[in-house]
Amino acid sequence: MAGDGAVFEWSFKKDGKSRRISVDGRIIVNDPDLALRAVVDTLGIVYTVEAHADVLLRTRQLVRVLEDWSPSLEQLFLAYPGHRPVPVALRALMDMLLTARGLEPVKGPLEISFAAE
Repeated sequence: MAGDGAVFEWSFKKDGKSRRISVDGRIIVNDPDLALRAVVDTLGIVYTVEAHADVLLRTRQLVRVLEDWSPSLEQLFLAYPGHRPVPVALRALMDMLLTARGLEPVKGPLEISFAAE
């Protein structure tokens, strides 16, 4: 819950303009599958990752709304519990991704952003 009492904010971006809209409703879920099921059952709209809704979009069970305001995330996030040693394979993947972005592998704490520059 946001500090202003809003349950969630949806972010939109178009032509360099950003908007954040506080949303609430009679049905609020934190499970993407349940959210999509509710939308297919005509209970509202959903703000979700396009890949998660891909099949429903292709079969026209869902349609996009506000498509020209849909944000595009060009970031990659890796999450790993900081209290455990990083496995060699995961560290190799992280180093490969950094190198592919033209960055040097980081020595020490693993707080690395892969966001597009």
